Order: sequence, then structure tokens, then C-alpha cells
Amino acid sequence: MSAPWKLLTGRGWALFLSGVAGTIAAIAYGQRDVLWVAFVLLLLPVVGLVAVSRSGLRLKAERRVDPSRGVLGQQLTGTLSLTNKGSFPLAVLKFEESLPRELGRRARFTMHTVRGTWRRTVHYPMYGSARGRYTVGPLLVRASDPFGLARLDRRFSSTQQVLVTPRVVPLGVMATAPGSGQTGDSTPRRIGLVGQDDVLIREYRDGDDVRRIHWRSTARRGEIMVRREEQSWDPSLTLLLDSRIQAHVGTGPDSSFEWAVSAVASVARHMQRADYTLRIIDAAGLLIDTSGLDPASAEDGVVLALTDAALTPGDPDLQLATDVVNAGRSGEMLIAVMGRLTRRDVQAMNSMRQSRSQGLAMVLDVDAYVARRFRATPEQMDEHEECVAALAAANWRVVPVRPPMDVDQAWHQLDQIGASL
Repeated sequence: MSAPWKLLTGRGWALFLSGVAGTIAAIAYGQRDVLWVAFVLLLLPVVGLVAVSRSGLRLKAERRVDPSRGVLGQQLTGTLSLTNKGSFPLAVLKFEESLPRELGRRARFTMHTVRGTWRRTVHYPMYGSARGRYTVGPLLVRASDPFGLARLDRRFSSTQQVLVTPRVVPLGVMATAPGSGQTGDSTPRRIGLVGQDDVLIREYRDGDDVRRIHWRSTARRGEIMVRREEQSWDPSLTLLLDSRIQAHVGTGPDSSFEWAVSAVASVARHMQRADYTLRIIDAAGLLIDTSGLDPASAEDGVVLALTDAALTPGDPDLQLATDVVNAGRSGEMLIAVMGRLTRRDVQAMNSMRQSRSQGLAMVLDVDAYVARRFRATPEQMDEHEECVAALAAANWRVVPVRPPMDVDQAWHQLDQIGASL
């Protein structure tokens, strides 16, 4: 080590300088007893330097986070496997694992043993309190002598990426929304919303050949279903996530925006497993288009895109989102998850709705997600209620969302509204 004196702590320097001063004084006044004391004061920092400089030279650390891809609000567990093959175990080793604030408090622990070779496994908890991509590590190792006179910091270079993804809620069957984006002559009313087995079936009609009965779907639905003539069908869907910062309130896992992201993720997963291709759009534009992707890549891509979704400033009138939505193919179904609405938002959403087979909207009462002092003005609340009614009058299926309503309940209500039309 080029400058070992830099390893001394303030305490170490105090003892060393005291020893130097004592030595000079003892020699000057001929005090042999004082000279021995001064010699001890000089020796202790030197011993501390030797201890820390020889400790941890052969230290190895392996890290694992389980799971490495967690869900918002999920408990994660970090595991560090430490191995030391040193031969001079006088120093105390203090470890500190670097963690982003969103995953919890930094893990700190101490290791001291008289054996030169040892192996330890340490577990520490983490909590995914916010969506995103995070880096765990690197691990800091601080070697110090038992008296705290010298200190040596070493930092491992290895890190691990951890993803905290949105909550995905399993959704029930929605039987009242037709397939969309079809290129054939007709599409059965329930096509694509209950799984792959229903993609090419329809209800039994008088005169149908009994050999075309699809027994599996018949047993599940409780009514006779038959295989339909194959035709080209390309089911597609546009999902709109209202990500405007002025449209949401609250922070953390229980905020209105996190509910909206979870809703979009849940609907996307449900429709993807019914063989739909998706475009997900937020206030800043296109998040992801799954056309051309295989099912596994498309599902993973949606999760990653929504993991990175964030509130966006500006664009109060949804102009960017409107342009991207209207650039899609006509006949697609449009599902929107919206925050606080204004009259301009209703105009934008009606513009998006014009060329769509159906428009479904979950509209959050965002003020119900925060304390009263953070809520909007009475005028804004009244305007929001008027906008919800205006969307319903414009042939949107609209479900107002308030806590503790979850995504599956809102989805079920959308289905009930469709059944009553």
C-alpha cells in the first residue's frame, strides 16, 4: 500500500501523535516510564494498520435476490454468501449492502472471527415499495482493528438488477365485448375474451351440423357451441393509460396512478392470453406495440414497458395520445384508464372513440386516494363528475372507480354495463 498512514482514523492519529509527543517529552526530561507509555501509544496504531491491511485480501462475495423480478408491494429477500481465505484474522469486518431507498434500508452486519478461513451466509429483507428497475450493490467491506485505530474500505464491483413490476390482477371473462380488428366477414360476439379455445366457435344455430359441436366449450358455457368456418381474424386492442401528472394524486403503492398502471397491466395480460395484439399508449405517446412479437416476448415486453411507466408533465389536453390512438387501425376496441377529467379530455376521448368498435373507460375518482387537504377544489370535482356523465352519454362504457374497488370489480362492472345495453 503506497500510503498506509491514510488508513488511520482520527482516534488512531490522536494516539500516534500522543505517542510522538510523549516520546519527545520522555527523552527530553529523562522519564523512562513515560517513554514506555509513549512507545505503547505509538505501537497500537501500527498494529492496527497491519491488521486492516492484511484483512479481507481473499474475500469473496456472491449475491442473490429472490425473486429478482418482484411485484409492487412484494417482500424480496437478498442473500449474501461470504467466503474469506485470509490468514490474519485480527480485524473486524463490517459489511454494508447498497440498496436504493425504494427497496428498503441498507443491510449492515459485522463479522469477527479468530479463524483465517470462514464462510457465512447472510439474509436480509427488501420491500418493493415503488415500480422500477433498481441496482442492488455493490457491497462495501470496512476492515477495522478492534480499537478503531485504522480502517480500510473496499468495495466489490458486482451488482444485481432487480425489477419491481406492476400488480397484475386476474380478470374474469367479459362476454359482452366483441372481437375487433377482424378481417373476416363476421366475428362471434364472445370471440377472444375467454381464451384460445373460443377463438373459432360460436353459438349453435338451427341447421348446424352436430359434428361441428365444440364439446369443451359447450361444457364450460352451459350452451351448445359449434366450430365456425375458419376465417382470417386479427384481434387487436388499444389501451390508453392516463399518465398526466395533473390527473393523479397520491404517492406510493396506493396512489391513483399505481391503480391505473395495475389496471392496464391486468387488462393487457388478460387480452394477450386471448390472442390479442396490443398497443399501449400514455400521455407521452406509444409505450409498446406487440404486433409482430411472439406471445412470450409480447407479454414480457408489456410488463417491462409498464414497469417503466411514469407520470408525465405537460400535454393537459391529451393531444399526443389522441394522435397516436387515431393513427391505429379502425375497428379496434379502445380501453382507457383515466384520472381526473376536464371538458377538454371528453372532447379528446370522443375523438379517439369515433373509429373504434367500442370504448370502455375506467375513470378514477383520484381525490378519494388522498387526504382531504390534498384534494381538488369543489369546482374541479364537479367538472370531473360532469365529464364522467358526458362520456357515458357519448356511448362510452364508463365505470367510476373509488377505493376499495379493485381492478377485477371494475372489469366486471364494465361487463354488466355492456349486458344492459
